[in-house]
Amino acid sequence: MRLTYSARKRLGATSAGVVLTVIALVMLAPMAWMAFVSTKPDADIFSRTPLSAPEELTGGHYANLFDQFHFGTSITNSLVIAGATVVISLLLGGPAAYGFARYPWRGSGVALAFLIVARMVTPAALVVPMYTIMQNLGLLNSVTGVIVGVSVLNLPFVIWILKPFFEQVPKEVEEAAELDGLTPGWVFFRIVLPLALPGIMTAVLYSFLAGWTDLIFPMTFITDANVMPLTSSLLQMQTGYRIYWGELMAGGIVLTLPPVVLCFALQKYLLRGLRTGY
Repeated sequence: MRLTYSARKRLGATSAGVVLTVIALVMLAPMAWMAFVSTKPDADIFSRTPLSAPEELTGGHYANLFDQFHFGTSITNSLVIAGATVVISLLLGGPAAYGFARYPWRGSGVALAFLIVARMVTPAALVVPMYTIMQNLGLLNSVTGVIVGVSVLNLPFVIWILKPFFEQVPKEVEEAAELDGLTPGWVFFRIVLPLALPGIMTAVLYSFLAGWTDLIFPMTFITDANVMPLTSSLLQMQTGYRIYWGELMAGGIVLTLPPVVLCFALQKYLLRGLRTGY
């Protein structure tokens, strides 16, 4: 018996929904496990039946994050690093991407290729030279050194993200604005940027994630606990004598929540960006 077109279409949609649901559950499983362990007392975490539900839930691990591991300072440092990375990446990457999109020159394609090749270099290969540079500039044990390192790696990616969005803006709109008396700079800020807002929000999200989740530069440049971001603070919960599993899982939840909230807040821009960009 052959299925009709509508039946095949419904079957395909149902199958895709089932597959996507399974994938989503698999991806959410680690977060669910972290949330589960973070609310269990230490006695239940180290019991012989770790999958069993505890008799009572506790918020002590979250309290210890701020009392024992100074997560309040670490959150502030992470926000400064992520926010500065967003600002620097957009201030430098936005005009650069617009220049590549609107004013191409002989060899601009090669320059773009070099940018993306530079982004493909693993950060571990840059740790030693970056450490030497930060040491000579006196930027060790400061969030400024981490901001510079993350922004340098993130900038080529931002340029590649924004370039196709600027190319989608009709040149006729810019020419009409210039005829109305706007300078090229004001055309960029007042006309082009609002029309390329989905790309801007996409770049904001990726830049925030780059600064918020980076570990290798904070781990290399910072030894002062008062300057450490969240990623480095999580490492302090693994000592030579003990691993604070409850606090580690609670810290993982704290580290994960802001990017998740930001993704949902910028969801409509990301969907529009997927349809507009590369």
